[in-house]
Amino acid sequence: MKFLIVDDDERIALLITKILSKHGSCTVAHNGDEAIELFREQHGASEPFDAVFMDIMMPGMDGHEVVKQLRSLEKEMGVSDIHTFKLIMISALSDTKNVCKSFFHGYADAYIAKPDIKAKLLDELRNIKLID
Repeated sequence: MKFLIVDDDERIALLITKILSKHGSCTVAHNGDEAIELFREQHGASEPFDAVFMDIMMPGMDGHEVVKQLRSLEKEMGVSDIHTFKLIMISALSDTKNVCKSFFHGYADAYIAKPDIKAKLLDELRNIKLID
């Protein structure tokens, strides 16, 4: 498994990396532009990410916009619907607007509030059949 973690908060990125490192390799991007570049590079090397963990609130480009661009890149690259990356939105926000936008516009597979990461991350990944 290959995971892309996109979060401007280094502590959260390290926590997610620590939890996921037993299940695959983790790459961290601290902003949207870096995430898009890493995503392109991995596809170009025929080693796409299996899952993207995306923070919503980041300086510059927010997580919803980054996801929109990543999904657009997948279409341009001819990725079939069955092979698109799993999207897990990570945010301090748990309001209905952001949750709905994540699932219906970004095609998120899961949404985890930052205070719940430690307790819920692996269970959510099992629920979406990303890990055993």
